Amino acid sequence: MKACESTAKVKEKKVLVNNFLFPLLFIVFAIILEMVNFLYLGFKDSDGSVMALPSYFLFDFAIILMLAGLIYVVHNRVAVLVLFLFFLGLQCALNIANATMYNIFGDILSFDLFVLGGEATSAITPDVIDWGGSFLNLGIYIAMVVVGVLLFKYNKRSISIKNFSIPVILLAVFILFQSSGLGLYSISQSTLAGSAPGETEIESSDKYLWDNFQFKLEAFKKFGNYGFYTKSVLNLIFNHKATEDEQEYYSNYIDSGYQPEDETAPLYGENLIIILCESTDWFAIDPFNTPTLYSIASGNSSLVFTEFYARNRTNNSEGIVLNGSMPKNISLKEAYHNGYNFDYALPKVFEATTDEETVATYIHNNTREYYGRDVTHVDGLGFDYMYTREDYTGEQEYKGWGKWMTDVDFTSNLMDKVIPDSERFFTFIATMATHGPYTYTNPYYEEYYQTFDENYEQFEAWFTENTPYIIPEDEGDFELFRHYKSAAIDLDRTVANIISELEKRGRADDTSIVLFADHNVYYHDLSLKLKGIDKIDYQETFAYNIPFMIYSPSLTQGEGQIIDTFCNTYDILPTICDLYGLAYNKSLLFGYSVFSDGIENSFFASHLNGMFTDNIYSMNITDVFVVGDNVTEEEIDRFRQNANKYFKKQGELEIIYTNGINGTIDITADYV
Repeated sequence: MKACESTAKVKEKKVLVNNFLFPLLFIVFAIILEMVNFLYLGFKDSDGSVMALPSYFLFDFAIILMLAGLIYVVHNRVAVLVLFLFFLGLQCALNIANATMYNIFGDILSFDLFVLGGEATSAITPDVIDWGGSFLNLGIYIAMVVVGVLLFKYNKRSISIKNFSIPVILLAVFILFQSSGLGLYSISQSTLAGSAPGETEIESSDKYLWDNFQFKLEAFKKFGNYGFYTKSVLNLIFNHKATEDEQEYYSNYIDSGYQPEDETAPLYGENLIIILCESTDWFAIDPFNTPTLYSIASGNSSLVFTEFYARNRTNNSEGIVLNGSMPKNISLKEAYHNGYNFDYALPKVFEATTDEETVATYIHNNTREYYGRDVTHVDGLGFDYMYTREDYTGEQEYKGWGKWMTDVDFTSNLMDKVIPDSERFFTFIATMATHGPYTYTNPYYEEYYQTFDENYEQFEAWFTENTPYIIPEDEGDFELFRHYKSAAIDLDRTVANIISELEKRGRADDTSIVLFADHNVYYHDLSLKLKGIDKIDYQETFAYNIPFMIYSPSLTQGEGQIIDTFCNTYDILPTICDLYGLAYNKSLLFGYSVFSDGIENSFFASHLNGMFTDNIYSMNITDVFVVGDNVTEEEIDRFRQNANKYFKKQGELEIIYTNGINGTIDITADYV
């Protein structure tokens, strides 16, 4: 009898209750955090209902179950606590990042931003962080840390297990968690909605969205935090590898789009300067503070595109203008490393037109490595020279993010590079002064602040009477506006100085200047405040109406033109190719020349989120917001058709960039 009792004691095992409790608590807290994040961001589904959880919550729950299984199987009481807090801490960190991204851009964190690295995070300054979302998530996380530590320290209870070994139990429970998670994951995939009747797969298939994440914010709302980021990792790991037949198909596809140069074009053989005007809104321009820009915007020797719209990060806007298109997930730097040769990039096609010696130069008042330009712009896109902050030899010094050197001093210091001594040149300049944030007092702007203050009385009367914008009444917002307008003075003087130098060097009659804004003044929501738009009213397309102008005495012969046709960033390169008679590739262009019949199909899709024209906005093609009273069903149908065409083409471009597929036509052969 005693021997039997002894044997029973030997077989009895003790398992801590916490080993089961922590995985279960993780599941509960992970769901709570997901709900808090969705409610805080104010997500709504297509019918306007508030979303507390993603549409396909089982994707989320499946991953949560599998992570709970990992927490359980480690068994060690310290490791259990560490994993519990690590996974929940990571979720809180993502929530905080998403709250801030959504606050600034109306976007969420994605892996394309991880590729950009420091460049993506440098724009995040303390004054733009969503502190409400940060404190909310940190508060919940601290509560979870307290619960975890208290359980770890004081809950020593255990459960008696007989007749089974601990490893067997661990394995069995782990398999239960993982199989349940994988089962739910598989079931969720099988329940994804397909195309709706009369709609394409791109616009209405949740299965297509799951496979491609074409609409990033929509994908996040439908698949949740865990589902979205898990699938993002899988998409990165299992990139589409083109077969030999596909490579041949896409190479022929590129060749089929080749269009030769046109010697009859109005600016054929002339020089070109493009100025990317950082964070520039129309309200940056007025007759008192920015007289040169105001003169150009009034149509003096210029073409003014009043219905130009855009909404992207700077690297995307720049890439679109230089290439005519931009992939969704892969960077230009990655594409270059994959073997893509950018044969139809603007510097290359510009140099390939005419047999004159041509110099292509890139100038930017920032570091050479920013956005990987040191890799892509010379070796990839075809610029002959690149000059950045490292090449500046003037007296000013970079004082830190937001405390930029003036663009007028920077470009003046490099004026021989801006206007090189050659027969023909193309120069691309990216400015920085108006970038923001606008909370810093820049010592180099003292003269600009004084100019703004001296002009303010006249400016205020003119601004109130002649523009649709609102001068901020809040003292803090007004100081942001004052700083921004002062920075715009620097942009104006930069442009004025370049025009003056062109005249002095005898190049004014054969040089045109394209000025375009990359995006609106998103820092501190300044653009929205001046336009009277609430942050949640993202469908108000007026928010994305920004400047695009072409100053060209040669083209206009002194008679400018105001053009009120809708156009966007994708239309800039086709328009330049049209005016200069450049060879181009229509297979790789997403836009149309403003002077072509195709411009009626102009369509903009933001790399942040959303797609729009001047009077139609959508997040997913299917659900359409109409802005204004005169939009016809025919226009809405055309919008949807153009959206489908755009995203199909972007998917093809993604394969081309990812696999480094190139055409076979050498457009530079005659001039090398």
